[in-house]
Amino acid sequence: MHVYHVPGTRSDRVVWALEELGDPYEVTVLKGEDRETPEHLQRHPLGRVPVVSDNEGYLFESAGLCLHLADLHPEASLAPAAGTHERALLYQWLFFAMTEVEPPLVDIYVQEQLSDEPDDELVAAARARFDTVANVIERELAERDYLLPSGFSVADIVMGKVVDFAIGMGLAAGLVNLAAYQKRLHARPAFARISAAGTTTAET
Repeated sequence: MHVYHVPGTRSDRVVWALEELGDPYEVTVLKGEDRETPEHLQRHPLGRVPVVSDNEGYLFESAGLCLHLADLHPEASLAPAAGTHERALLYQWLFFAMTEVEPPLVDIYVQEQLSDEPDDELVAAARARFDTVANVIERELAERDYLLPSGFSVADIVMGKVVDFAIGMGLAAGLVNLAAYQKRLHARPAFARISAAGTTTAET
């Protein structure tokens, strides 16, 4: 397994998942300009990361890759068995992270960090959306340490990196369960290994 990776992006999730699995893998760390080369555009038509190469070709989309990797290694227990209620909960939280929690964060980041003239109304609306969905996670984590009753899963890898993004932007003040969740995730040996190696970041 070979992953094309830029630290501080969504590809952090895949590197983390690979470390959790403990299966040997290779990493090519790309610079920003590397993503626009013809070679990388053959791997990902939009020039993004992560991309994983296996014996049959290239694959992309971080949440899907995390789930695929977990399914390749059922012994690691990072994804419940297909057809179970817990598996449905896994899908629920993976999609919730990607479709409900992350989009308002991206809207805020683009306006505040990349725009010469931020749209204050758009930022305010995105903050309100984020507050609503973040409180869903905050309430859920009052009941357990991780998103699934059975424990840590790839849903926590994906959601955890979204939570890192939010906390790094200063958008989760007062959400004590989210803060404790982040600390639990960062304390995992796999996360510590890739942080020490500089192949992931804690706040993106």
